[in-house]
Amino acid sequence: MQVISVIGYSGSGKTHIIEFLIKKFKTELNLEVSVVKYIHEHRIDEEGKDSFKFSEAGAVFSVSKNKFNQNAIYLNKKISLDALIDWLNKSPFKVDLIIIEGFRDASYPTILCVKEFKDIEVQLNKNVKLISGLIALNKISKEREDQTPIFSIQQNFERFTKIFNIP
Repeated sequence: MQVISVIGYSGSGKTHIIEFLIKKFKTELNLEVSVVKYIHEHRIDEEGKDSFKFSEAGAVFSVSKNKFNQNAIYLNKKISLDALIDWLNKSPFKVDLIIIEGFRDASYPTILCVKEFKDIEVQLNKNVKLISGLIALNKISKEREDQTPIFSIQQNFERFTKIFNIP
């Protein structure tokens, strides 16, 4: 199972790239994809909802299911990203690839999404293998001095899969 990290400021194109990758992996490579997103500003569950109340009362898991086959699992425990990834890997459902979003310190191959060149240096880290996002809408395709390529994943999907060693 592979893990790909996506980082970048709000409005840099992260969600668009993740949606594109999920669809492309599913339809063209027949891969089952899971996503783990770090939410910086707000709670996952709404105060006043039953699942929130169950978690607040002390339930370790609060699971919600509806008639549309949508399921949500709320885990009321402190857990590391690696433990979450391991849990997904051991789940009864097949997962070929996990995309994590917003975990800046995670040590996984990373896509940095940016709008402008000035946003690169302050966010670049040793795990960044590719720079993309809104900056690549201008059909920019080049390599930085540090050998980090900048290009549109949508326009160069095959190049992206080679960089990230995706079968």
